[in-house]
Amino acid sequence: MGGKTEGESEVVSRRNEKGSYVFLWLPLGKQTSVTPLSPSSVRKPPAPATFAPLLALHLPALFLWGLNARQLAALLVHQLQNHAKYLFAVSHFVSPCPIANRQLLVRPLDEWVATRNSQSVQSLPLSALKGAVIGIDASHYIHQHLVNQSTREALLGALGGFPFALRTNIEKELQAFKSLGVGLVFVFNGLDFGRKDQRSNSTTPASPRSFEQAWDLYDQQQADQVVDAFSNAGMVYFFPPGSPSISPISPVSGTSFVPAIPFWIGQSPTSLESPAFSIFPTGPEAADQPQTSGTPPPETLYRFLQRILLQNGIPFMVAPYSAAAQLAYLGRGTNPVVDAIYGPSELFLFDVEKLVIRIETDPAQFTWLTKQTLQEELGRLSNEQFVEFLLLLGSPFLRSCPLFETPGFPGKTPNVRDALPMYNSAGRNALTLCAQYEEDRRMQEFQYTDLYKRAYMNVKHHVYMDVDGRVALMEPETASSDMHEIIGQRLPEELYFYLSKGILGPDIPNFLTSGEVRISLPLGAEDTEVYRQLVGDTLTPIRIQSISLLTNSLHRFYQVKEITVRPWFDENSDRKTNLKSIPSVKETIQGWKVKNESLPESIQKLQAPRGTLKFAVQSLNDPDFVATSSAKQENPVLSSQDEILSNVLWRFLQLRGYVDAKHNLTVWGKALSHALADVTPSDNLEEAIFIAIEMLRFDLLNTQNWFSSVSGGPMRGSDEDKTFNMLVSRVACIGKLQHKNIGYSGPLSRQLLCYRSLISEVRSALRNLVEVVLASLLLSGEADRDRNDWSELGLKLPFIDDNDCGLGIAVRTYLDDLPLQANPTSPEARAEVKSKGKEWFQHSESFTGNLDLAFKLWDSVYKGTQHAGKEIKDAKLWDDANKWLSERR
Repeated sequence: MGGKTEGESEVVSRRNEKGSYVFLWLPLGKQTSVTPLSPSSVRKPPAPATFAPLLALHLPALFLWGLNARQLAALLVHQLQNHAKYLFAVSHFVSPCPIANRQLLVRPLDEWVATRNSQSVQSLPLSALKGAVIGIDASHYIHQHLVNQSTREALLGALGGFPFALRTNIEKELQAFKSLGVGLVFVFNGLDFGRKDQRSNSTTPASPRSFEQAWDLYDQQQADQVVDAFSNAGMVYFFPPGSPSISPISPVSGTSFVPAIPFWIGQSPTSLESPAFSIFPTGPEAADQPQTSGTPPPETLYRFLQRILLQNGIPFMVAPYSAAAQLAYLGRGTNPVVDAIYGPSELFLFDVEKLVIRIETDPAQFTWLTKQTLQEELGRLSNEQFVEFLLLLGSPFLRSCPLFETPGFPGKTPNVRDALPMYNSAGRNALTLCAQYEEDRRMQEFQYTDLYKRAYMNVKHHVYMDVDGRVALMEPETASSDMHEIIGQRLPEELYFYLSKGILGPDIPNFLTSGEVRISLPLGAEDTEVYRQLVGDTLTPIRIQSISLLTNSLHRFYQVKEITVRPWFDENSDRKTNLKSIPSVKETIQGWKVKNESLPESIQKLQAPRGTLKFAVQSLNDPDFVATSSAKQENPVLSSQDEILSNVLWRFLQLRGYVDAKHNLTVWGKALSHALADVTPSDNLEEAIFIAIEMLRFDLLNTQNWFSSVSGGPMRGSDEDKTFNMLVSRVACIGKLQHKNIGYSGPLSRQLLCYRSLISEVRSALRNLVEVVLASLLLSGEADRDRNDWSELGLKLPFIDDNDCGLGIAVRTYLDDLPLQANPTSPEARAEVKSKGKEWFQHSESFTGNLDLAFKLWDSVYKGTQHAGKEIKDAKLWDDANKWLSERR
């Protein structure tokens, strides 16, 4: 077995009664009946001497190609040392974008500690950590920025997209750490673990209701209450005052006022600090807070944060599954990778002795908890009892015990004061407690005893990646033979490597291992027929194509899986696709292996930067290049970064139907080419234009009045004015408002927020596909894998930035005010309305500049429609709208 010893973990397979292989997590030496997969069908990648990452398309390389553990470790450590920023091997295990839907729950332990003024809490100046490295739970860090009073942007949930001030706040903090000589390493959550219905409490109805109430106040022009209502909508109770939080270097105010169309009313400057506004409630009422936040899930901001970290030289990695488990591993041993850990209280589940719960940079200090003191204050709980009790209180691994909840308030967060006596009465044994109440209806409803057992095993034997890049179980010598049922089906080592590096996010692997595409309605989005159609049906072919492409490089077990789409409105859906019935996706795009030196001179002179969408599309206008672009059998592997990115985008364009099998532009490809022709990199519109063309193809960029039941549509002028205004503002909604680094202040539109949710879903599906194209190219050995720019490759792929609806609102507001003028199309009328922009959008970088950007986006999209031939169903509508707009811009 290549020198393996008992206790180490390997991938094995067991043929079930139907003849399919099942991947298992098993400790060696315990199961004698399992057999490693045969390597005979695996194409051998480049020689190990030139290939630093883990060499495993199906199994760890030491089983496939004769490398022993020491040789494999030496290769990987050598690569990491070449570009390590700090003196630890994991420093550049960087960056995927997990979008696992883990809710940040109420932490009863955190609330208990804060309200007791516990002696377990200690503080020191941040300078005491000079020369040390802090491991940071990325989700926890992001969440603190989203909910902290000094950094929270109150109207983010009503606008969508990314917070305007978040980047500035984060970079100030990173600079503060750097000036203090404190090193950082961020760890992100990875793949989903366990079944989705086992991990946490479900969303309470209070969250959508609170958003509805906020919009009602806005429609009623109750501006003095609107900001508080949106800021608190769906707010999660996370930490009370004085307990774990992270503060920016200098507070950045949120929203200064919210105009209620058609009135423009200011917000009270003290509203964010008034008793009515309480992000961190204390006392018994704290437990009644809903368990989802009105802010975006931290996972949606992973790529955003990773890009900032990369640009600032901060190392980060993505855990195979839980970031908490990975951080616990990094802090262990005689030579730990990190000296301190900052994160949520579930880190104590993994035997972390000390946990940083608060970091402030002004004043520069940090606060931490010790597990030992907590155990003493909880009645001298043993280590085992402490873990049991924390699990019962609730975490991402397990919903809180129903016995701890108040029957009249389902979903109410338990508190330690009430839960501890019940646990003590059961002899301080979780299974005894479950057995005593096994007839309880609530316990039976959730099958809680089984959930607890699974969660306990999930924590005890969770998966981590070691400093040599190997993925293994904790305490493998006592692990059961069915850990794949508890954690999830194991993937090849090389795929975990790409996940950790940011080449591939977790969405598609999650769909593949679970066999399900579960779709939930995001908080704040409207449950409309068009939204259901988009996420439940229209985007399914792209998802299936992405899944199938990934499986083309994996074991046959995955290639014959059945995938079921389960949207929130149809949990018993029969939307099933058997991957076995889908022809190889990889074979259709393998013709793209274009080396830089083979590019004709005409292509090399293109103005568009290589590795961009515009370059990929514009290059295919050259018939000489198209004729020679198909790969030859002897083509060498791709090596440079722009070489790889260009080939990824050509393959992506072919999969999306912009390029045919002979590498010629299709009708839609020509439309896209014309649409991109006049934009420059400084415009930053390439991705918006691409998404707009996709929206056209999906018949989503039109004037259908899908959201008439909510407010925020055009109100003034003739029916024609309103129709054209709707179309132009929807195009603008695909762009991004240019705004100062401060919370949004301006009018809102629920209709455009609904439309933004459609755009966001399309963007997310495209991002997943282009990631899989890159991963597939690497898995197939078509690119040089002895490299050190993994994170850059992943973060240079398009479709990271989520859009807000601010630019659409700016255009809608401008066009909606023109009919109030005596002559709406006169230069004087246009100038007068534009002059009001500073009042409407106080923190916009330039109102006229935003309009110019939106109209340039319109021009590009309109140009594309003119060259789409019969593919455009509403050509006359676009022509008429363009003529109408030309008189008003």
